[in-house]
Amino acid sequence: MTGLRARLLTLTLTGLPVLVAAPIALSPAPASAADSAIDAFKAKHEAVVKQVKAGASDAEIQAKVDGLLDYDWLATAALGGPKNYAKVCGEHCDEFEDLLTRLIRENYLRMIRKAEKHPVEYLGQVEGRNGIYKVSTRIKVEKNGREQTVTVDYVMHQTSGGWKVRDIITDDVSLARTYSYEFNKIAKKEGIEGIISKLQGKLAKLEAKG
Repeated sequence: MTGLRARLLTLTLTGLPVLVAAPIALSPAPASAADSAIDAFKAKHEAVVKQVKAGASDAEIQAKVDGLLDYDWLATAALGGPKNYAKVCGEHCDEFEDLLTRLIRENYLRMIRKAEKHPVEYLGQVEGRNGIYKVSTRIKVEKNGREQTVTVDYVMHQTSGGWKVRDIITDDVSLARTYSYEFNKIAKKEGIEGIISKLQGKLAKLEAKG
């Protein structure tokens, strides 16, 4: 991926938390934009699920995931927005974005694999400001031998590549805000080098788990 210089799913550095949340109340939204948002998410998400179930190659699955998640926006938001991004990551922007992209992608795929035996339940969508839509889903996952229900909201916005997910919310906890909070604390003490080191460590742990 190219580095960010002027642009702006709930995961933490340890991975996507598996939390139980109650379904949110949904209000009706205009058919045109709202339907295209949820339809786009469903089509792209189901394409990833299909590839995973079919045992597709890593490259094929990665291409599908990358067509759904807006890593650029998440990376910029994680460092405090466009005004702060370059100041924080400096000469390490490309390395930071690459590591964060890999972490988000891997955790998203692990969530899908946990729920592989269960279909996604699409609860609907709500309209936010400035053309943003939140698509709500519910899945069942196996964890520690027990089945759990997880409600996951995907915040969608339009990009040059169509509708993409710019945030993932689990139990009202935002991925973008969680990253921003955690990275800000690390940056104050250790700078971008500390953030990169933390990301490398988390990726190494995921790879060790297989």
